[in-house]
Amino acid sequence: MIIEQKKLNYADYQKFISQPENAGKIYELIDGELVEKMGSFEPARIAINIAYYIRGFLFQHEIGYVTGADGGYIFSDDNVLIPDVAYISKERLPAQPEREVPIPPDLAIEIKSPTDRKRDMRKKAEKYLAHGTKMVWLVFPDEQQVEVYMQDEDVKTFGIDDTLDGRDVLPGFTLVVRDMFR
Repeated sequence: MIIEQKKLNYADYQKFISQPENAGKIYELIDGELVEKMGSFEPARIAINIAYYIRGFLFQHEIGYVTGADGGYIFSDDNVLIPDVAYISKERLPAQPEREVPIPPDLAIEIKSPTDRKRDMRKKAEKYLAHGTKMVWLVFPDEQQVEVYMQDEDVKTFGIDDTLDGRDVLPGFTLVVRDMFR
């Protein structure tokens, strides 16, 4: 849901989300437009599952951080995106920021909610890549599939019995697609 028509910058975004009437709501800034992220049970449950597996891996390999659906990443003065789940390496982010991360994540994961359109999600995946995110997973609960986007590679689709691989973004990490939906 787009909130305003006037193009906003990061300072406008901060002012807007700091207003008391916006407490408890999550907004992204996409190309200068405020977009409220609408949550729902199934995507939130899947996000927790994915974050659980990544966090478990990071307990064993202290190479980065995992964030959830209220951890924002600044891409530019008019783009602040909030992936449902994200990973960023300690190499790229040696100190944890007080607010939004000032750079894009290494891995961004977006989970389709009932109000999302696939076309918009795919455009968002391309935006992540254009701003430096190395890998994007788009999760489609209804089909129990994941589309994987990487720089300079064709999109790959993984089904329920396939295994996702962190490749050089999250080296050594694997996740069976089925486990996302348990």
